[in-house]
Amino acid sequence: MLKEKPVGSYVLAVQTPIYRLSEQSFAVESAFSHHLKQLREQFAGRISKFVIIAPEMSEESYRSSPSLTIIGAESGIDVLPAYPADVSVTAFWTKHAGRIWREVTARVGDASVVHSGLASDLWRPLVAFVNLAAWRCGKPLMFVVDIDFRKNTKRLRTLGIWSLKSYLTNRFFHDPIRWLQVWLAVRVAKLVLLKSPRMVRDFGAGRPHVKNFLDTAFSTEHVLSADDLDERIAALHSDDGPLRLVYFGRLVPYKGLHLAIDAIGIAKARGKEVQLAIIGDGPSLPDLRRRVEDAGLSANITFMPPVVYGAPLFERLSRFHASIACPLTEDTPRAAIDSMARGLPLVAFDLDYFEGLAEMSGAVTLARWPSAERLAEALMDVSLERQRLVSQTRHAVEFARTNTQQIWLERRLAWVEEYLLTDPPVLPRQERSGAFA
Repeated sequence: MLKEKPVGSYVLAVQTPIYRLSEQSFAVESAFSHHLKQLREQFAGRISKFVIIAPEMSEESYRSSPSLTIIGAESGIDVLPAYPADVSVTAFWTKHAGRIWREVTARVGDASVVHSGLASDLWRPLVAFVNLAAWRCGKPLMFVVDIDFRKNTKRLRTLGIWSLKSYLTNRFFHDPIRWLQVWLAVRVAKLVLLKSPRMVRDFGAGRPHVKNFLDTAFSTEHVLSADDLDERIAALHSDDGPLRLVYFGRLVPYKGLHLAIDAIGIAKARGKEVQLAIIGDGPSLPDLRRRVEDAGLSANITFMPPVVYGAPLFERLSRFHASIACPLTEDTPRAAIDSMARGLPLVAFDLDYFEGLAEMSGAVTLARWPSAERLAEALMDVSLERQRLVSQTRHAVEFARTNTQQIWLERRLAWVEEYLLTDPPVLPRQERSGAFA
């Protein structure tokens, strides 16, 4: 069992910038603030204090960001703003690196749990400093990887987004170092959480402390009830109209919605009407609207403003048959499983995350990345095979019901209890060389 008395601190290292308002309060992205609240509630009475180590947001960024949440003194969370988020690489190493190492080592030295992950910014490797300090101090480390990065370099080159120089730099420098970090973490960290069954198989190789972790956002009450599911299934059986798809989330280029528009155009040209509602806002909105108009698809594709998560969003989602996801690079959108919770299976590109969801849920129709034609074929198949849509709808709700946020938080807490807070002996530094065996 976890210790009853609060002991030590919970050190959380992130690359998401924070803005310090005073000694007792700070501002963070709204999504991150919810994560902090969950952690604080989960470990209340078990950890003496929480410490966040993160880059520091500039005042200009703070004032121009509309999606920040202020966290006050009542949270009981301390913040270590490690370095200015916009600092140059030269300034990072000449002005900040030495101080950061000393401060990180001091904070980690008092920790009962160190929660860290992959250092994706290799030129300003704050997270790597934390991982190294945890190993040197013999502190239990929880290492989290949110996305399978291994194929993104090839994908970005295939799409023509990266130059040959960028491709080679990432292929032979950045990616090997990221890969090495995960390889080492599996051998050094007490608990490794990877958001990919394939990564668990490839890196974990059966090791019990390497787990697949779904970071879901919905609760049990958000999942479609049995009666509502029966009603939805009955409606699907009697509905012979066009397939109605939905996308909800940020409208940014890497989400690949231009390919969804192209796919609907291809399906229409082949005599199959498919409808799509795009719910959200973002920098891609004007280009997407223009693409729809130029393709003559205004009757098939509509745009809706963002909706508050909860009942307003769920009411809108009830009008659709399935959700679509066609990102250009590896992505782990929470909207994917949110859709399943409301009885909407997915049509998605065969990126690793969606292949994993298809394997686990049986509620995903995959199309070959990054082909709009293959996506169109998948849409037409789903439209024609309504019985498959019915089956996937049932599977989607079943999967969501067993993968709520509370289930995964309790699972993570149990893993932390088993692997991190069981008073393992702290090895002297010179005895830890065998950790890499």
